[in-house]
Amino acid sequence: MFSVVIPLYNKAPHIAATLQSVLAQCFAPDEIIVVDDGSTDGGAAIVEGFAAQGVKLIRQQNAGVSAARNLGVQRAACEYVAFLDADDTWLPQHLATMRDLVIQHRGLGLYSTLYQIHMNGRIFQPHSAYGEEFSGIVDDFFSKMAIGLSLVISSTAVVSKQALLEIGGFPDQVKRGEDLVVWFKLARASGMAHAAKITAIYNRDAVNRSTGLREHEAPESLIYLRDLMAENRLTAGQSVSARRLFKRLAFFTAAGMREVGDLGGLRAICRLAAVERMFALAAGIAAMIIIPPAMLTFGRRFRHHQSHTMRMLTPAVD
Repeated sequence: MFSVVIPLYNKAPHIAATLQSVLAQCFAPDEIIVVDDGSTDGGAAIVEGFAAQGVKLIRQQNAGVSAARNLGVQRAACEYVAFLDADDTWLPQHLATMRDLVIQHRGLGLYSTLYQIHMNGRIFQPHSAYGEEFSGIVDDFFSKMAIGLSLVISSTAVVSKQALLEIGGFPDQVKRGEDLVVWFKLARASGMAHAAKITAIYNRDAVNRSTGLREHEAPESLIYLRDLMAENRLTAGQSVSARRLFKRLAFFTAAGMREVGDLGGLRAICRLAAVERMFALAAGIAAMIIIPPAMLTFGRRFRHHQSHTMRMLTPAVD
């Protein structure tokens, strides 16, 4: 039923635990494909050690995570593809939950669950758009995604291979926000189902996280939302939801950029907000430049909740 696709680039300290979490699934995948994107840290050799357990390794010259995911999807034999980042892990019931979700809501393009964030020895849980017992079709993707920016990430997503190919796969040559663009397109083109159950772990302590990028352009996810709103292809309600998502995504992404010192990326988002006449948003983002990064690190506790009591700020956008 499921092909698992894992893009790998210099994640040697994590890839073994990632693969072990897939092999420990109570509902086993039909195949596990790791696409090594030109790693130089020995991670591919670790993957080769799992060959006897059915893990397939595909190598490519360094071309980026989108190219790696697209190659994995092309080689996938199953109707549905489950994505997992090479430094994240699944809880044992992840694929079983996905199986039930797909069976109950066949014909959609995108499926997802919830996740926990592990960072600095602490466990955080993003805000969810739904109650704990929810399992069903997402009725207003932009609105629900805006609530916690947690409706789907690359380690909780299962896609219809056909639906993904129909939208052109993951955009190449995009360093930030490429996965969100795909989720946006799939949800709009062929619908989405979600189970509000924690089945994955997002590891923010991992080496080589994309938060270390330095950009001078706004993330592709924001560009996509801007263009979508400008083309007047949305209903009035959808336009309101997309605008709300744009604002929240822009604000929290900019906050994350400021925290790691990516002022070029922050300024690019600020300019985009100003061009879109979202002046209050632009002013709030501009003000982050003079805020010490340590304050934003402290402030992240107020976004997600930790151990049922604490909250944090930084968005889970890889």
